[in-house]
Amino acid sequence: MLDGRWTTRTLDIHQILARNREEKQEMANGSPAEPGRPALGILTKTLVRSPVIKSIIPARVRHRSRNDVVFVYDDAIVIKEILGGERIEHDPFSPISLADVIEKKDFDSPLQAVRILGLPREPKVPRFPGKDWSKHSDADRSQSSIETKPNLLHENEVPPQILVLTLVSRNLLFLFAYHDVHEQVHFLSNTFPLPAQAAESEELGVHLAVDPKWIRQEVQRPHGLDTKSFMPIHEEKHTKVDGSILKMEFLHPSKGDEHYVILLLIISKGDSTLLVRFEWDCRGGLSGVERKPSQVLPKSKQLPNLLIPLIYRTSFAVVSGEQVTIYEGILTGIAQAQDCQLELHEQREVPRNSDRPLTWTHWARPMRPTKRLERGIDNIYLCREDGVVCYIDVREDSRPMISSSHSAGILKANLSNAFATLDLGRESNDVVIAASETGDGGLWYLRPREPIVHVGTIRNWTPFRDITIAPFKTSTSRVAESDKQIRQKAKRPFACSGRGPRHGAITEVRMGTEAVKLGPTIELSELANNGILDLWALPYRTNIGIYLMLVRPTDTELILIRSAVDQDRQAASEAKELSLNEDTIAAGSTAEGFIVEDPSAASGVEELSHNERTIAAGSTAEGFIVQVTPSSINAISQKHGILPLAWHPEGASISVASLLTIPNRTTVLLIVLCRHHDYYLHHGHFGSQGGHIIFEALGEQVRLPSEASSLALHWFENCIIAFVGTVAATLQIYTARAGLSLNPYFEYRFGDPSSICDSLAILTTEIQTVACDEVEIGQLVLCGLRNGTVKTLWLNSGQDSHNTRLFSKENEETKSPGSKDSSLGEGIHFLGRSTGSSDGAWSKVFGGCPLSPCETLTFGGTSVKVMADTTRTSRAFVMCQQTLYTVEYLGGASPTNPASVNKLWVTDPNLQAFQQGPATSIAQASSNIPHGCSKFAAGSLFYLSGSSLVVADISSFPRPEMVPRRLPLNGTPTTVLYSEHLDKLIVMYTTEVHQRGKRLRKGMAVQRTAPQPAIALVELDAEPVRLDLDGQDGPNILDSSCVLPGEKFLGLVEWLPTVGERQHYMLVVHTATGQAGSQATISRLLFFSLINDAGSATLKIDMEHKAEICAVAPYGRSSLVYGCGNDILLRFLDVESKKFRHPMKLTLRSPAVHISVKGLDIHVSTESHGHHILSVVEDKLVARWADRVSRPSAYHLVLPEQSLVLATDLDCRIAGLWQPPQPHLDRTAPLIFEAFLPRSITRLCRIQTQKDRLLLTQPEPQTTYSTSPINAKIGNGIVARAERYLSKENLLATCEDGTIYQLSLLDQASWRLLAYIQNMAMREPRICPYPHPRVGEQDLEPSMARKRDMHIDGDILTRLLERGGRRLLEEMLDEGASGRMLLDEMLVEDLPEDRWHRFLALTKEVFSGEGAVSPNSDMRVPNGELAESVLGWLRLLLMPAI
Repeated sequence: MLDGRWTTRTLDIHQILARNREEKQEMANGSPAEPGRPALGILTKTLVRSPVIKSIIPARVRHRSRNDVVFVYDDAIVIKEILGGERIEHDPFSPISLADVIEKKDFDSPLQAVRILGLPREPKVPRFPGKDWSKHSDADRSQSSIETKPNLLHENEVPPQILVLTLVSRNLLFLFAYHDVHEQVHFLSNTFPLPAQAAESEELGVHLAVDPKWIRQEVQRPHGLDTKSFMPIHEEKHTKVDGSILKMEFLHPSKGDEHYVILLLIISKGDSTLLVRFEWDCRGGLSGVERKPSQVLPKSKQLPNLLIPLIYRTSFAVVSGEQVTIYEGILTGIAQAQDCQLELHEQREVPRNSDRPLTWTHWARPMRPTKRLERGIDNIYLCREDGVVCYIDVREDSRPMISSSHSAGILKANLSNAFATLDLGRESNDVVIAASETGDGGLWYLRPREPIVHVGTIRNWTPFRDITIAPFKTSTSRVAESDKQIRQKAKRPFACSGRGPRHGAITEVRMGTEAVKLGPTIELSELANNGILDLWALPYRTNIGIYLMLVRPTDTELILIRSAVDQDRQAASEAKELSLNEDTIAAGSTAEGFIVEDPSAASGVEELSHNERTIAAGSTAEGFIVQVTPSSINAISQKHGILPLAWHPEGASISVASLLTIPNRTTVLLIVLCRHHDYYLHHGHFGSQGGHIIFEALGEQVRLPSEASSLALHWFENCIIAFVGTVAATLQIYTARAGLSLNPYFEYRFGDPSSICDSLAILTTEIQTVACDEVEIGQLVLCGLRNGTVKTLWLNSGQDSHNTRLFSKENEETKSPGSKDSSLGEGIHFLGRSTGSSDGAWSKVFGGCPLSPCETLTFGGTSVKVMADTTRTSRAFVMCQQTLYTVEYLGGASPTNPASVNKLWVTDPNLQAFQQGPATSIAQASSNIPHGCSKFAAGSLFYLSGSSLVVADISSFPRPEMVPRRLPLNGTPTTVLYSEHLDKLIVMYTTEVHQRGKRLRKGMAVQRTAPQPAIALVELDAEPVRLDLDGQDGPNILDSSCVLPGEKFLGLVEWLPTVGERQHYMLVVHTATGQAGSQATISRLLFFSLINDAGSATLKIDMEHKAEICAVAPYGRSSLVYGCGNDILLRFLDVESKKFRHPMKLTLRSPAVHISVKGLDIHVSTESHGHHILSVVEDKLVARWADRVSRPSAYHLVLPEQSLVLATDLDCRIAGLWQPPQPHLDRTAPLIFEAFLPRSITRLCRIQTQKDRLLLTQPEPQTTYSTSPINAKIGNGIVARAERYLSKENLLATCEDGTIYQLSLLDQASWRLLAYIQNMAMREPRICPYPHPRVGEQDLEPSMARKRDMHIDGDILTRLLERGGRRLLEEMLDEGASGRMLLDEMLVEDLPEDRWHRFLALTKEVFSGEGAVSPNSDMRVPNGELAESVLGWLRLLLMPAI
């Protein structure tokens, strides 16, 4: 009965069975639904992937001509192409860069081992000018010819090398990449299931070995990329090994025995380490595998670090400690050993007290000419964990076989397994690449008997130990009040990262687009005294410099910027030093910097106007430089013999101008002439005639209805389109075919009188969907408005694109030809041309309506400047209120596919704490500039801040990436918090101090060091920020006398106790000291007060305990609660007497690891027994309720608005625990949801609500899809009232390996809809190509029976948006499974109409409510529009919070 009337409803069998399961689960738990208990789900999304690289593998997995390197992460792989490194005359160290090609992160399982299968690596022949190729072998010349062949794979061809991976999900994966006909890169893979795990200790897949002499068979890739036929495995055999496998490698067979296979294992069994080998003839298959007798390694060689197969006579090397042992003759019985001591004279940069032998972590074999290998010479690089690299030379005919071993240098990085050599075709210098687990990695040139040269950096911000949130500061009074409110709600995360004096830092977590400085900052000083309004970057004739036009209010200054290195490379080569040493910087940057010159002496430059403000400038296809001023058009040629142009309009002045170069045609200039308060459009093109530059008019001048504020030209469908923004808040469109006059065609009204278009940018989007093998191309018009917003308009074409329907005449105000309308309402208006005019073809091209509004982006309260990116056609720069952004459309534009808006961050490879200043003006070098030098490339950005000019290279990565800003410390940070009282960061870290005297280690004197805790106060935006002030005299505010010998600082909190009306400020530190000869611990609580809020801290109170203090938190006005052993103590401080009263005490079953206070509740996460809530009752500390699960807690966060506690543990779980108003009889907390993640979360913090984020993105409110009520609610309602359907909370969750997750809470209706989509996606191979572990555990219909199913994986939903979006969702809904599916042990139908009906019902649940249709009303909405509308809502849910 509904509203007093009986009604009939259609019920879905899937929904009925799901609800039955939920009711059964509640009855089994004995906890039926109670009033007030929330039904919430949790949405997780990987915001920042861990930067820890497990291994680095050089491989040609796309094509034999592509020099790639594969970065292997914990659950992803990235292919990068090696660029640069070619030897240039007089430049021994040419820059090296790694360009992102493609990444794969859809394994849904951690990676265990990765190897290369295929042809062995061959040396790349250097291509030096004047090289005598006759000295190289035929094989080398053949390899060189590879570089001239096409870079695309043949349709039925596989690359020379294939990646082989093992997954934790017990799958063996074969993988390579290829280019399609559109030059898009894709992966092709196939899986082979590994045997099921027979025992708990069995870890199949941890070790992986590939025979180096594997004979590659031609595996043909059939048409259509049928992965089922791509399987190199023809036979398998399982063999159990008694013991634990430490190392596993195939040995190189002897000459003539290429078909003989030797597999060598190093096994640990009991107290012994064994050499175990298997041998067989591969021509007879695996049935001939035979295990040979084992050989026991001596005690000194047990548990070796490395096993290295040598290239001849089945020899191999074992590395342990400071010794390398070569084994020979293993096929004849007992292998003969030859020991060689590694002669390493360099010591570690930071000595340590431990006597544990340093570990050799990895090895690499550099590329050598084939003839050298044939002579029996093998060269190996060894890397040690402290950064030492050793080079050994092994010769087959030498005794001992290691003819020499020496140190190749210290890389000043803590090295791991990620170590390799790169082949750049250089005969003299090797290039190594290495990554670190606790700091930055990099690329280095290794030269014989010369210092190493650092030429690149691989970022790493791990480990993350702590994180805090600080607010943005509005330092300028010019910021609008609305923007101040947005900035106050935005947050800045700062985290403790790195380890040691070189890598320890406080890292500001920033997401966006990176622009890397190419050199030092250029100070313009006097040139910027009167203020610079605009910049124009123009090419210099020799391509080693840039003309930069500085536009001031009354004049123009022209300067020439050149690289100091490129100006005189010959002189630098004679000096033989380019200021590059082991401490130099990333690729492409040198210490010399730039040279700024006055180009007045250059030919033709003096013909440009310097006494007027420049309106526009640019270069033409012929190489002319064009300048437009209010009184003239000037053009010069950088070639001798061509006279300049100075064109002056008669009786008029120029107000606006725009330049367009049409490929393979000409350059067109469009200007607006002002004559007697009337405005006219005039356009023409440039050419040369009789040795003169000419400007020839095209057609007649066209009168404008009002003053123009901006111009833009676009070449589209073989026609010129002119976009004219006017002060009447309109956008006029004029069209012209080649050589004809401009004809008024169209008018778009922005509606608001303040919406005057001050700048325009035209973008082109291109995307190939996975769901549909086609490329979609679209044109976008970005309008920078005077009211601080950017309006995006879609330029429709005659093609059938899903975006053309965004415009509906029913929803826009149109104007018939010849009619008059003085209204200012927003809409589209046709100008005075009939469909039968000469422009009638345009109605066909545009489909009648050329512009469709998409969305409005808010950036502030002042005028916005937009500028198209010359290097990426789908991206534009946006500058508003001295802040620079990038706006990119990756897959077309619509209200359901919003722009990717990212802040642009300028970074300095030489100064990690660099903070860019407010943007005054920007310019970008033309994309036509060739790559001819180390400084200026196509698309270099010129960023002006006041009088400081920065030249930067912009990242081409299409999506937001991590751009960390590091404040270096002279130690290892452990705790960071933001103090509102001080408006600073308080950092606790551990540094190392040198002790008096030295000790001997193996006969060598070693300096003693000891850890020293310290506390520093950090200004967030001070310039410059530098905390490591010359060694150990850093910013420590503590007196060393306060610290006991061997004492460690464990934690730090602020405390503001109040006595009467006086508030005191104190820092509370808890410490631990281990007693000598005993495992007992002495802990102290230290109370410090700050003098003048900076400078130094004074110890006020010292409290000692005999159990370790694990966590501390303030309580009330002047109380403190802390965990001491298993006890929780609550104490009240008498500040006047500096004494605490007798504590309240409660003993728990395990120590506390985290304590927080909300109101009068004390929340405690324990080491082994989950979460507890305590409170004070009658002066006693009592437990109110506890977690039902004994979990090893890591951290918690209290959300009082939802009466919820998020608890994380070391088992990689997130639990949502509900705090009921009244405790249950069993005093346990009901579990609302539970999520299992790949890694454990160690910190949680609140960052921003999605409602606040929508202030920065306001989709177009005028756009709807139809008049259907539900569709208008989803489409238009998502615009006006989107916050109603979005998460009320956004949280950041950090892991120690540097991973950052974004968490959002979902209501029940939202969870059901997303779970339904997710369950379909996990069964879709295009989204989850490998078996997902959760597919077999849950049905298609969402069910709340299991709390772990309340978790929505945002990464899977992100793939749905990226790999097809609407089309892919429609196909999943249309296809169904296989007609029937098993649900609760019942066979039920799973038909497409059932899926669509259920999808529609779940959508109604989400968007029902105030202002929407009733859940029972009929919704006649086209399926495609419904799917795209839901995806638009999903995109907003997945927006990054930072």
